[in-house]
Amino acid sequence: MSVPHIQLMSRSICCLCDDAKAVVAALADAGLCTWETVDVDRDKALLVRFGMDVPVLVSANRVLFKHRVTEGELKDMLAELQLQGTIEA
Repeated sequence: MSVPHIQLMSRSICCLCDDAKAVVAALADAGLCTWETVDVDRDKALLVRFGMDVPVLVSANRVLFKHRVTEGELKDMLAELQLQGTIEA
């Protein structure tokens, strides 16, 4: 069974992004998702779209969370994505 893929829209100097990375990494280590970090400062379109809203967690082009996320909140969302079948490979 596939697991959701999370894109973490981030900036290099962002303490909230560091917190979000720790949450996503913990759930990825538990096998609940895969993930990647995307530096919005490296892409003008992403910078315009997300700007100062980082961190933003995105899956299958759907914004899941902005600014803050707890492990419990993300775990619940990942379970919901699994049930909905909205998993991006």
